[in-house]
Amino acid sequence: MNLIRRSLLHIAGWAAKAAVGTDLTLTDSKGWAFMGTGPTWARINVGDTTQLQITTAWSAIRLIAETVGTLPLHLYRKTSRGRERATDDERYALVRYQPCDYMTAPEWKESMVVSLATMGQAYNPVTRFESTGRIISIQPVHKSRVLPEVQSDGSVMYWLTDRRGQRRLVARNDVMPVRGFGGVGELEGYAPHRIHSNSLALSMAMEKYAAEFFGSGGRPSGILKTTADFGEKSRDQIREGFAKYLQASRELGHLPVLDGSTEYQPISTTNDEAQFIQARKLQIAEVARIYRVPLHMLMETDKASYNNTEQANKHFLDYTLLSYLTRIEASLNTCLLTPAERAAGMYFEFDVNGLLRGDSTQRADYYMKLRQAGAITQNEIRERENMDTVDGADDLHVPLNMAPSDLLGEILTRNKTGAT
Repeated sequence: MNLIRRSLLHIAGWAAKAAVGTDLTLTDSKGWAFMGTGPTWARINVGDTTQLQITTAWSAIRLIAETVGTLPLHLYRKTSRGRERATDDERYALVRYQPCDYMTAPEWKESMVVSLATMGQAYNPVTRFESTGRIISIQPVHKSRVLPEVQSDGSVMYWLTDRRGQRRLVARNDVMPVRGFGGVGELEGYAPHRIHSNSLALSMAMEKYAAEFFGSGGRPSGILKTTADFGEKSRDQIREGFAKYLQASRELGHLPVLDGSTEYQPISTTNDEAQFIQARKLQIAEVARIYRVPLHMLMETDKASYNNTEQANKHFLDYTLLSYLTRIEASLNTCLLTPAERAAGMYFEFDVNGLLRGDSTQRADYYMKLRQAGAITQNEIRERENMDTVDGADDLHVPLNMAPSDLLGEILTRNKTGAT
């Protein structure tokens, strides 16, 4: 079966190469038609990298990826007193600081999210010591280097291609896949540029139109009218000559002049009549919907309605980031931890407290309520505010008027009698 698959891939690659007359890569737009992604209605192809040329898509993907990249990721273990960070575990340092030699933790998390947002899937091959199974590195790879395959027993294995082009079959725990939003039975998530290719292509077409319009000096398309009779060859010569003349006039800043028997008649719709600006704004909202990012976070503030930063960030966290965070956490928990470790209470989790920080007034009110409820110590507040801890500030306190009624009666009686 593997031999047949390799043969079919080889034939498909040969056919694509023969059709366009050059070598193709997975990100080459010339080969998309052979991979199930034909021309869009706007006649512009959109791929996993070319979608980033759309400013709205670039801003949305970068916002999601960089935000997730800045969120601390910790390994926790449950204890008799709650939970604690498992800083003594080597996996803690990998996900918190540096998963591999050439990449820091923020860069690694960003790369995962970019892959999820553009291709619907992320892969992170895990390197372990053969003798002990200890994890020594986690290296993200491009989606094209991993191919999932259902085995005869129903299990899923992954063909991993290394940098030298050698392929080997590995288990799920060794590639740590993170699947984006996808359909039932799909081994990989949906790529936005494949599902919404026409919508993304429309944005690119509008930008291309605007660039060509202003690049031509704001001259609308039109035709030349003349009373002279000429044949097909003469017509082609006149057209080419006029195009060169108009180009030279625009570059030199000269006014083009036509002879007495020739007239230029514009035939394209004006930008005002085509509502170009309104269409551009609508397309910003269209792309924002694809990546599910609030418009005000894409610098489109016409309809911003949030009263404060905390409320806006919580909306962004709940409806945009949470799906990415949960998927990454689930993959880490199932691939980097054993069933016994998970049963014992170990788990990976993002710390989103920094994202939900309000202004100073909101934070002061929040801390005061927690402090009065006996849910937080002074030193815990100082740590959250990036302040040094002090001695004697680790005790929990509650107001006396919130004590149990029987205990409060005992205290009042003791005060009246003067008993100690």
